[in-house]
Amino acid sequence: MGQSINQTSFNARDHRRFAERLQQDLTTLEGLLATPGWGQGPRTLGAELELYLTDPQHRPARRNLDVLAAADDPHLTPELNRFNLEYNCPYTQFAGQPFSWLARTIDARLASLRRLAQPMGVAITPIGILPTLTEDDFGLASMTDLPRYHALTRILSEARSGPFQICIAGPDRLVMSADDMTLEGANTSFQLHIRVNPEEFAPWYNAIQIGAAFVLALGANSPLFLGRRLWHETRIPLFKQSIDCRNLCQMNWQPPARVSFGKGYVRHSALELFRQGVSLQPVLLPECQSEGEDDGVGRGPALSALRLHQGTIWSWNRAIYDDAAGGHLRIELRSLPAGPTTVDMLANAALALGLAQALMPQLEQLMDTLPFEFAEYNFYRAAQHGLHAELLWPDAQGHLVEAPVRTLLPELVDRAETALVGLGIDTTEAAHLMGVIRERVARNQNGALWQLATLRALERRHARPQALATLFGLYREHSDSGVPVAQWAVPA
Repeated sequence: MGQSINQTSFNARDHRRFAERLQQDLTTLEGLLATPGWGQGPRTLGAELELYLTDPQHRPARRNLDVLAAADDPHLTPELNRFNLEYNCPYTQFAGQPFSWLARTIDARLASLRRLAQPMGVAITPIGILPTLTEDDFGLASMTDLPRYHALTRILSEARSGPFQICIAGPDRLVMSADDMTLEGANTSFQLHIRVNPEEFAPWYNAIQIGAAFVLALGANSPLFLGRRLWHETRIPLFKQSIDCRNLCQMNWQPPARVSFGKGYVRHSALELFRQGVSLQPVLLPECQSEGEDDGVGRGPALSALRLHQGTIWSWNRAIYDDAAGGHLRIELRSLPAGPTTVDMLANAALALGLAQALMPQLEQLMDTLPFEFAEYNFYRAAQHGLHAELLWPDAQGHLVEAPVRTLLPELVDRAETALVGLGIDTTEAAHLMGVIRERVARNQNGALWQLATLRALERRHARPQALATLFGLYREHSDSGVPVAQWAVPA
């Protein structure tokens, strides 16, 4: 959920000072982007993996601070809820075999965490939403005791002037309200960071936005929440609704939610996204750090106010300013779920970047053919139906038609593999990861479909609560094995 803060309450003076700092930071960033050569550097790749902690009964274990204390690793951080934590994987060069390097690094950290947590009776698993969650697992008693989380839940609730409303319809239906933001903590993701040079930000960002629907459909892994079958990637509507502080009944216009797909393609530069964030979203955490306190040798301007504010706008694909190496830009891909296995997550990552690169030669024409609101439509249909989605896409004559995603994927995966090699990725690595993707398409099985099929099978013998616990036990075994989800057997 972003940067740490020290304050939990703010006054009008804090907001005035912070607003001034935001405008100063925007002006500084505009100057940096106009400086020839600024932000240039080798393309790098990094990731953040959010994880669930569970007990021997496959229920959430509120032990994240205990695990973090035992691990003593600066790359590990707490998450909103006490049954989650995050691993911030170091960056690597985007060339050769970066996905294999990330896989080895993540697997090594997961193995060591599991060894540390085992004496506590805690298991650690990557999964988009834990199937065994109940309503009793949420509320302030489950929230990690840090100032940022206390401040956010109070400010968001006050802004809404009432409880957060959740309404998600799938095969089952969920309608509920919550007095705090801890429902958001049900969502765990695998977030990818790619560094891009400033002049290539717009094409990379737009291509990632267009390709996101296909990657999300293939990677869906969150079909179950509070005992209900909802969207194949339930994280998408749940995250948006669980922190939506807009009170639309009291507004003459509809500002964007803080969790959104965006408001349009980027026309020129990343500055557009930062400006939109300042103009469209009220400040939540106006804590002003002392000028220069984040500066260091070889670092660029801290822009701490802009970074703190941007960290409270959770776009599914987000622009990131980092002051390291003199300052640079990254694109953060936030829509993919954690799990089912490391190789599945890295295959999703490779597809996202390879497909974006493959779309770039025809990007201008594609953006004209597929207006932004239809790219957004594709994204949410992919989240809702996964591999069974039908998406809007140009046919051979260039006309926009609705087609099953599984019929569109084979050509797009081939193009993504070719593009990965063109980007400098090892041929064997690209072929292996796209092979993982092709097997999912051929077998019509990703994490969401396996969970739904397994639940159907188990409910022939068990009531749903027991079936969900047994399902997660099987999921954990398969996930720990490292075998890609396409090969997981559904119980007879």
